[in-house]
Amino acid sequence: MVLIESLLKIILRPDRWKYDSIGYCPSCDRKTMFLLSLHMQNHLLKLISCWKSSPAFKETLLQRENILCGICNANFRMRALADTVLKLLNMSQTSELANRLWKQRDFFVYETAAHLVFRADTLKAVNNYVVSEFFEDQPAGALVHTMRNENLEQLTFADNTFDILISSDVLEHVGNIEKALSEIKRVVKPGGFHVFTVPVDNELPKTRERARISRGNVEYLLEPVRHSDSLREEGILVFRDFGKDIIDYMSRDGFMCQEVVYEKNGMPITSVFYAKKNVNE
Repeated sequence: MVLIESLLKIILRPDRWKYDSIGYCPSCDRKTMFLLSLHMQNHLLKLISCWKSSPAFKETLLQRENILCGICNANFRMRALADTVLKLLNMSQTSELANRLWKQRDFFVYETAAHLVFRADTLKAVNNYVVSEFFEDQPAGALVHTMRNENLEQLTFADNTFDILISSDVLEHVGNIEKALSEIKRVVKPGGFHVFTVPVDNELPKTRERARISRGNVEYLLEPVRHSDSLREEGILVFRDFGKDIIDYMSRDGFMCQEVVYEKNGMPITSVFYAKKNVNE
């Protein structure tokens, strides 16, 4: 039925959808059809037209943020992130993660968004799969319209709480990344993982700071760039452009970063990064 519905999208709206492939979606834990959204493609082309990024970065971005699951709409990047989490846990399907969360109540996963990466209903039903959003004008740890409010620079969780912490294209928007990474490391259990994505322009030799917080205000070092955001109509400010030095830049205090590259037709499309907390910490 799902494949038929996806096929109808292509047949009835060829101006909006193109067939890509059939496969397994680790975000919603279903066999599905993957579709190229022409609407998303046009949106991205308009968004990145003024960005001073390399042509190669822009080209991969058009696929990284597209090729949507016909069921849950997870894009290529989100599915790659979900896949990496499963592989780090020696799992092949999201149902295995859900079963472990149900059976092992001291096993905790934290996603710094509201079911953006993992979208399966089985995960939404367990209390030890924790999600949050960031509402900067609300108290940290408070519930805002039933959603937990968390600031990565000042998390309200206890030390050594989570076995897995997932952040999806968040760290480029954090003002004080040193504080954020310190907080992430603090709340991850010894032997646990921070698994994340950030947009990386490999034609940029070093990570470039675009803005910073100075005396409580944003100081712009380069012209402001904003990414699309589901909670903010005006978009969300980019504080840094990650470059080829991403591994060194993100490896701090023994929290060493590693990379998994995801390709399509032999072309690298996105990387997923992870850092494992030392078991002796």
